[in-house]
Amino acid sequence: MHELSPRIIGFIFSLLLTILAYFIIIQPDFFYMNNKTAAIVIFVLAIIQSIVQLVFFITVWKEKGTLWNLGIFISTVSIIFIVVFFSIWIMNHLNYNMH
Repeated sequence: MHELSPRIIGFIFSLLLTILAYFIIIQPDFFYMNNKTAAIVIFVLAIIQSIVQLVFFITVWKEKGTLWNLGIFISTVSIIFIVVFFSIWIMNHLNYNMH
């Protein structure tokens, strides 16, 4: 039972974050958000969701072996962040330049 409780806590956190993101998309007027603010909040909730998944389910921090896996993981996350960030940046500038 001791090993199961962090997974249950992680599941509850994941469920709450997912439900919150869902309701922000469905009812943005209830939260008094425009589209840009809602997108930023959804992005922040996605980052928090990723951290919850890492801490409670993937258990990267409890690794007893070498730190190679952690280094590769951090590199992968960095590359994904760079690709997503600059893709959004390029699309935003293309949209601006097309008007």
